[in-house]
Amino acid sequence: MTASRHWPELRLLYGTAQPPDPGTCALFYVHIDERNTSVTFGFETPQLPPYPKPEWSAKPYNTLRFFVEFTDVTDFRMAGILAEAERSFRIAEDTSGFLDVAVVGDRREISFRAAASRVTQIRVELQGGV
Repeated sequence: MTASRHWPELRLLYGTAQPPDPGTCALFYVHIDERNTSVTFGFETPQLPPYPKPEWSAKPYNTLRFFVEFTDVTDFRMAGILAEAERSFRIAEDTSGFLDVAVVGDRREISFRAAASRVTQIRVELQGGV
């Protein structure tokens, strides 16, 4: 599954360039909402878009952050809770359209099935000095 196919908000910012692959981005945020059966991940990348939002030009930035919400989550499993620098992120779509999502590190894992995903927020930030 590619971000450009399922997340048009990123496709608009990157145009014909490939949007960042979540597997290559830092995963800095995880929110599990049992009431709404959703999981939200926050990713950040230094891969800046060629078509930034006009309001971003008001300040310097070198990092793009985007949040992806997965909805109607089932089969949720989690082992461990700490972040790991070395981990893999995987999204696969099955023939019925459901998404199989997994974040796997050496000793930690989050995995689940979701009916859909969407980008809920995109922002830019300045990391370190310029």
